[in-house]
Amino acid sequence: MMHHSIGAIKRLELTVEGSHTAGLEEMRPYADVLATAHGPYKDGDMRLNPAATDGDFREESIKIIENFIDMTEAFPQLTQINLHFGCVRRFEPEQTHGREGEYNLQVEAFQRIADFAAKRDKEIVLENSVAAWAGVSNDTPYDQVDWSEQNLNFGTDPEEWIRICEEVDRPNVGLCLDTSHACTYSHRFPEDQRPDILFSFLKRPEMIQHVHWSDNYLYDVRGRSDSHEVLGRGTLPVEFHRAIKGLDAIILLETHCTVEELEEQLGFIDKL
Repeated sequence: MMHHSIGAIKRLELTVEGSHTAGLEEMRPYADVLATAHGPYKDGDMRLNPAATDGDFREESIKIIENFIDMTEAFPQLTQINLHFGCVRRFEPEQTHGREGEYNLQVEAFQRIADFAAKRDKEIVLENSVAAWAGVSNDTPYDQVDWSEQNLNFGTDPEEWIRICEEVDRPNVGLCLDTSHACTYSHRFPEDQRPDILFSFLKRPEMIQHVHWSDNYLYDVRGRSDSHEVLGRGTLPVEFHRAIKGLDAIILLETHCTVEELEEQLGFIDKL
């Protein structure tokens, strides 16, 4: 990610992903090592919602994403833009517009954005959403949570994540698997089912073209948070990590870490 120095990135022979908050001038110093970019998903305090039933906010959300894609044309070697899904519902008071979304509008929005990106020789990858546990106490069992009172984005469960990509049906659109997000969703199920839920995100490996790889905690409440833990320090199964390593995809180590911890993760991957 862009928070590491260019010198460290080049020394380790890596590339980076452009930040969703970065502008052109912030990205220019990384031009030689940029491979992907994370599309915007917020405008100030509000979450963008390309699936919004509020037509004006939906159009504004799509336009912000398209403007970002336009900006990435300055970096021809940057081939992929990662996108977040829109909102099914959001409850925060600062979300004054676009609080609700519809499935068909989400598919149509991604089709429009994909066609826009294709004209600029860019691929779009759709990132599975985090499961929201905000306000749920650590001692509240998963089966006692009123999920209708929680924020929800499209693409949170693996079946919908895959299905939307299939229905978008554009040659320049694939999936981005965020392993930490997948863990938060797995926590909505009994402990003995969580490994199977986690592996269900790998049901269509040929569709996964990008990965946000990090560790998380599959068996304790820390895994309800989007931990993005350093690889090897969490409890996601080693077999899951091996499967990630074997994917034919661009893989990003999405951990907020020091250079030393980055090297630790590269060692962990080498030993898989």
